[in-house]
Amino acid sequence: MTSSATATGRRATEIPNWTLNADYVETCNCDFGCPCNFSGFPSNGFCSALVGYHIRKGSYGEVILDGLDIVDAYSWPRAIHEGNGTHQLFITDKANQQEQKNAIVNIFSGKAKGSGHFALFASTIKYLLEPQYVDIHMNIDGKKSSFSVPGIIDVKLENFINPVTGDEQDTKIQLPKGFIWKLADAARTKLMRISTSSLNFDHSGKNAFYSVVDFKGP
Repeated sequence: MTSSATATGRRATEIPNWTLNADYVETCNCDFGCPCNFSGFPSNGFCSALVGYHIRKGSYGEVILDGLDIVDAYSWPRAIHEGNGTHQLFITDKANQQEQKNAIVNIFSGKAKGSGHFALFASTIKYLLEPQYVDIHMNIDGKKSSFSVPGIIDVKLENFINPVTGDEQDTKIQLPKGFIWKLADAARTKLMRISTSSLNFDHSGKNAFYSVVDFKGP
């Protein structure tokens, strides 16, 4: 193989520069606040999560990702770091360019490495299911955000209510060294469910967070 051919092959496998600035809506089966953030172990011994992203601004090399919506569905039989997880991506059907689809899959599956949780979570996944290109309804409204995939996923957040005064509470969690978010609004799920042949759970009434996140490539 010539040196020029070697260089060409190396360039073909290089990861392009990428960035994501996104609204982030996290829901899981843990109690409020999610002890995984503090001890690494979930409330009930296992972890199930549905996470919605609305990309405010993003790019993968020259591919623009602005305005696209993604839902991550995860399930682990025990704590996340103990592995054997299942992961499936639901990508908006508005990502009508193959380059956009490939970029999202590469980032969210951890192949593009970089900051955030993508590559770390990928190391805990045993079953990576085929991504689905679907109609995602994403409504970003802080602690009252919601997202759905008709007939498959339904997530709605609601604020905590002071049981004495009836006022909505303003509860935040700060993690200065957090690798997903560093400051998030804490909420609860009014609805949190998915129904597929591989992922089927309903953990409504449990933990939720809203944040704005920034990730970038290596």
